[in-house]
Amino acid sequence: MNTETIDTNKTTKKKRVLWADYAKCFGIIAVVTGHAINDVAGKGLDVTYNAIYWWHMPLFFMIGGFFLKKISHDFKGWSYLFGHRIKPLLIAYFLNGAILIILSHFFRQQSWEYTFSYFGRLIYGGSTLDNYLSVFWYMTTYMLAIFMTTLLISYVKKVWLQFAIAIGSFALGVALQDITFFGSADFPWDAQIALLAVFWMLLGYYVFKLFPKINWHHKQLFAFVGTLTFIGLIYLYATDNLDFVLWLKSSNIHNALQAFVIPPILCLVVFIACEGLEHLGNFAPITFIGKNTEIIMFYHRAAFDITTLTVFTDNWYFRIIIGLAAPILLAWLLRKFKNTNFYHRRQQLAEEKKSERVKIALPVTIGLSAVGAVWAFSSYQQQSQTSKNYVMSTTPTIFMHGWSSNLRAEQSFIKVGTEQNIVTEEMIIHVTRDNKLQVQGRLTGNNDNPVILVQFDNNRVGEIRYAQGLRRIVSYLKDKYNIKDFNAVGHSMGAYAWVYYGMHWGADPNLPRLNKMVVLAGPYNGILDKGHANQPKNGALAGLWDDTPHENSLDKNGRPKIIHEEYNTLLARKNNFPINTQVLNIYGDLKDGTSSDGLVTVQSTRALRYLVSDRARSYQEFEVTGEGGQHSRLHINNPVVNDKLTDYLWGK
Repeated sequence: MNTETIDTNKTTKKKRVLWADYAKCFGIIAVVTGHAINDVAGKGLDVTYNAIYWWHMPLFFMIGGFFLKKISHDFKGWSYLFGHRIKPLLIAYFLNGAILIILSHFFRQQSWEYTFSYFGRLIYGGSTLDNYLSVFWYMTTYMLAIFMTTLLISYVKKVWLQFAIAIGSFALGVALQDITFFGSADFPWDAQIALLAVFWMLLGYYVFKLFPKINWHHKQLFAFVGTLTFIGLIYLYATDNLDFVLWLKSSNIHNALQAFVIPPILCLVVFIACEGLEHLGNFAPITFIGKNTEIIMFYHRAAFDITTLTVFTDNWYFRIIIGLAAPILLAWLLRKFKNTNFYHRRQQLAEEKKSERVKIALPVTIGLSAVGAVWAFSSYQQQSQTSKNYVMSTTPTIFMHGWSSNLRAEQSFIKVGTEQNIVTEEMIIHVTRDNKLQVQGRLTGNNDNPVILVQFDNNRVGEIRYAQGLRRIVSYLKDKYNIKDFNAVGHSMGAYAWVYYGMHWGADPNLPRLNKMVVLAGPYNGILDKGHANQPKNGALAGLWDDTPHENSLDKNGRPKIIHEEYNTLLARKNNFPINTQVLNIYGDLKDGTSSDGLVTVQSTRALRYLVSDRARSYQEFEVTGEGGQHSRLHINNPVVNDKLTDYLWGK
């Protein structure tokens, strides 16, 4: 197949391809949906999440190949590549990244130190970007893929050789997923993923050329077979007979052959479906979304935070709605603004002064880049200095939520650690309603103090079922990653669950060693009967709400005067607690006369001392008083608790 070099010096207005806009629309809806349901418990949502990730980002890389052009082998060709293709993407990356970093600072109430350091992370890019900028890895990977694929089609004449190189690049990208970059788990700009994207982009380049020439009936047949294949893959994954994961940002690819074959098939099905939709006419809303995928890509994660303003909207389906609607509204407003006379006059004036602006902008850009580089290096040095005060290891720390809670409550615990690069959130494990484990992420084996967040789908099964689930998780980590030890953190019933785990399995030589345990507001000997709506009214769990203010007291050795049934359960196995475990017991006292944190009395929480102090390697107590000592506030944006937890678990 011979093609001529296109004159990249000519600027012509591109005619929009309707089915390509449709494909981009469905692709961006998949992106928003995938992010909205991430970390939400449920087998169906987990299957949906992974099925989306099998194709949605490869789709955008393939579409990126649609409009690639060969460049001439001279300065003008290279000028086109960098000036017309790379430069606009680079400007959009840094401009929108800066806007979102500032938005995140104010909306999420982050420290200026963290905000400034994030600009350094924006320069490095890739997997170091999270929260509002978590999708920005795609932009840098996309730029690198455009650069490499353009050179490939321009300098390699034989099509078969182009694909041979692209396939080799793909294989190299997969091989690099377990390789560190000078000791760092994160490649700058997620460059290793660009090696995979080159194959998809090259495929898109030729698919776009051949697509109009293929008989429509043949396309329909392929779409039918491809859809059946997709359904079959979903069924196999749902029944645990397929282990296909394609999480590009985190470079988590379980099977190279599956990653090579499956995404192109699914993307072609989407393209054919969109062409069929085009035959039915122009659907303006779909077209508008397809034309504005970039702004939705940039801003949908920030829009998610709007849903957290009320309890009613704080769920995954409202995140999908708001994640699409808010950026679409922003795009519509920008479009209206660009149609105003004011905007056109400003554009005209800017064009007239373009030469002067270039003369001024060049030294200013160089100066700002130099300042930015110095500042980024300084921030890196400060973070490195901070991390020197902490022990960095491969030992994972498992966080467990309390009654009727979820993993979002746990994320507040590690805010200090993540902002200062002391810890890394590497894994989320769901315990399903049928007691199976659904795992997202992986332990990298890096000395980055990995954190594992646990979410029980049924978050009201109680402390015994919690403990049994934790035992399955620890056993899984031993079998999968051969971990030798781990730390444990639990709040409320999650705290009780960890103590129960320690009494039953903590000394098991076939399981990893329980190194450090931090428990907060643990109801070891009863909970105050508050009459809450989510409080069980019958059954075994109802008996836990059996405490009363000032009813109980502790002996000198910590033994409670009144022993409730749940305390007896632990007391019976008191001598089985592991002897090498260090324990920190954090509790709250509102100082309102109840001697409690509003839900658990001080006596109930401090009764832990009698259970573990004789066996534990060390035992400490830490009291938080006043409003900060309220039961829920102990683990939600509590700087006193966060600092104490961080220093205890990872401090030198």
